[in-house]
Amino acid sequence: SEPGSPFVLGKHGDRGGVRAVSALSINHDCTRLLCGFAKGHITMWDLANGKLLRTITDAHPPGTAILHVKFTDDPTLAVCNDSGGSVFELAFRRLMGMRTCESRCLFSGSKGEVCNVEPLLTAPDLKDHPITQYSLLAMASLTKILVIGLKPSLKVWMTFPYGKTDPTSVPQLAWQFVPVQKVVNPVLAFCRGDTVHFLLVKKDETGTIHVIKQRHLQLNCDIISLNWINSRTLVVMDSGEKLRVVDRPSQEELESLDVAEVQLVYNSSHFKSLATGGNVSQALALVGEKACYQSVCSYAGQMVLLGTKSAHILTLRNWRERVDCLLKQERFVEALSLAWSFHEGTAKAVLGLFGDPAKRKGVVADKMIEILFQYVERSVKKCPEHGKIQVMEQHFQDMVPVMVDYCLQLQRT
Repeated sequence: SEPGSPFVLGKHGDRGGVRAVSALSINHDCTRLLCGFAKGHITMWDLANGKLLRTITDAHPPGTAILHVKFTDDPTLAVCNDSGGSVFELAFRRLMGMRTCESRCLFSGSKGEVCNVEPLLTAPDLKDHPITQYSLLAMASLTKILVIGLKPSLKVWMTFPYGKTDPTSVPQLAWQFVPVQKVVNPVLAFCRGDTVHFLLVKKDETGTIHVIKQRHLQLNCDIISLNWINSRTLVVMDSGEKLRVVDRPSQEELESLDVAEVQLVYNSSHFKSLATGGNVSQALALVGEKACYQSVCSYAGQMVLLGTKSAHILTLRNWRERVDCLLKQERFVEALSLAWSFHEGTAKAVLGLFGDPAKRKGVVADKMIEILFQYVERSVKKCPEHGKIQVMEQHFQDMVPVMVDYCLQLQRT
């Protein structure tokens, strides 16, 4: 196949019992794809050439759909959970040219059905973080959250109950590395219902792992999807299919958007295991009415939504685009005010400003000077050409103080 040309993985119209794909995962370097199926088996594909590398049929009990399958940071390790509520570790090996997969049960559905699993994934610049050696995995059952380490040894570090919730509410999990007091550590956001809880995980000098409960976020909606856009900003979707952008520190809702026209795809049939005879608990089937785990995801400041007829990408504007949007409308004073909030670090849902704080201030200051020049040029062009002197004085009295104030503030910093 030519570079960039698409692959069709599997056969068109293949009805030999495999049924629908129910879960997907791509590894960190985009070389492997895991597919979980409604009939319960898992396949691994090579994304470089489209070849089928593994077909895994014995990783979990037969007769249950794969709800989630996810790679960890370790390319030889993945996890899956099924509609029986159990969670399994998948260890990939290659011995004497043979590709194998060893399965290990991490949690049995008989102890409380797990609906969602989320491994902690690490960006390249954080690969040496002391927490990453443990391959943290969060699991959400119908009653509680569990966080375990897959290596060097299996150890339960934390369980946390939701409290009282609606039986139809869907458990949600989302990891993010967050700077707290100049130290970056992973934070797990989780919810079932209308309250998002946050747990900070850190390792001290003695090697002890601490799990610290932080302030929760109360929203007046039933949450069916939870994603981080950056370390300060969450995007949630409620059961009315409205996306809400929320600033975590201030708990302020910044924007909302109705996405009902997307016609979001739900995973209900997989939670009910319709492809295998519907052999699931009544509670799991009830939760599945609102499950859309495989249809909503975030990446690089974007939200990707899977609709019944098309896929949709929603993007938060980066800081420059937000300023330029105001400039196009000639709202110079508002553009300067917004840019100053970026300069001072008080703005919310900021995208595109990275690195050292001094460098960030320098980049924003350059943009503000550019705005000031545009403001001067526009003000001169808009200056009245005739009439009373008072009219001209008022025109410049509205403009000059704004310019002087910002020039003085930028020079002072």
